[in-house]
Amino acid sequence: MNPAEPVGQQYPTNRLPQNLTDLLITNYSVPPACLSKPPTSAQLFHALDTLELSIFGILTFLTVLSFIIFVENAAYLSKKIRCSIKQTTLIWSSATPTVVSVFCCFGLWFPRSMMFVDMFVATYFSFHFYLILMVMIQGFGGKEALVKTLQNKAMVISTGPCCCCCPCLPRMKMTMRKLNIFILGVCQLVFLKPVFTFIGIMLWSDGSFDVEDTSLTSSSLWIGVFLGVSMTFALWPIGILYQEARVHLAEQNIKTKFSAFQILLILTALQHSIFSILAGNSQIACDGLHSSKARSQLMHNQLLIVETFLLAIVVRTRYRKRDEKAGYGGLPVVTLDEDADGIKV
Repeated sequence: MNPAEPVGQQYPTNRLPQNLTDLLITNYSVPPACLSKPPTSAQLFHALDTLELSIFGILTFLTVLSFIIFVENAAYLSKKIRCSIKQTTLIWSSATPTVVSVFCCFGLWFPRSMMFVDMFVATYFSFHFYLILMVMIQGFGGKEALVKTLQNKAMVISTGPCCCCCPCLPRMKMTMRKLNIFILGVCQLVFLKPVFTFIGIMLWSDGSFDVEDTSLTSSSLWIGVFLGVSMTFALWPIGILYQEARVHLAEQNIKTKFSAFQILLILTALQHSIFSILAGNSQIACDGLHSSKARSQLMHNQLLIVETFLLAIVVRTRYRKRDEKAGYGGLPVVTLDEDADGIKV
């Protein structure tokens, strides 16, 4: 490398003007990595020391192990769940920790793909909202069976995250129309998240989308706010239905399944936001390869791989339950008809 070359040619950056970048590096001894793009995969591989390479190797091994655990669990479910619809739902739902781990592993080895990794993880997890709802509905035996079970039950709708502070809200009884509204409330997130992810990628390719820009004119900020509201409304029907599912579906381990969903939501959304805030306030120092923002993403992905590996183990143990029902349609509802002096089915 020629020392006479301008500093900016060695450390390209899109965040600061070139003359300001050169000034900070030359006169104020600011490490070039703090103002640079993340390294390429080749630069990363050659710059890692033995300890860092060992850490990356261990995290990659945990990702592979998570994938093996998922494949083994999927094989078990395909043999022990007779209903093909319920079987598919449970397999895709149990795959979420593994999918997140695989995306994060790619983000480790290809640092410049971090933005896309975060987008794809959030997009797949929005699909998990629909899956956890279907796990509860199919656990009841399908839509008709769920309505029959809950049609005379006064359900609490003052649940989080929308109305947890409104205990005075009236209770509701389940009908097919209300159940369909619940499903639509979740499907809107499943539809909007990929759409806005695609829009974000298009804006990024045009140079008008920057996840680090938090100004009022930032497209990234407004897309994030809109998707946050969408996620809030998607969580509401899931929370309402879970209040009843945890009572009626206790033998199907629904509490653990829903807890895994909540934990993964916190890890992918809240943990990522915490690291981003710390990096934005310069609380995470840059190193020889990564800027503060890139290092925060690296730390988040490293933690997430370990966390999703542990979660994959929990998911494997709680999803492994034999179900010999040929279909997920509910059993006949038997009631006592006192006027006819007999039993009505």
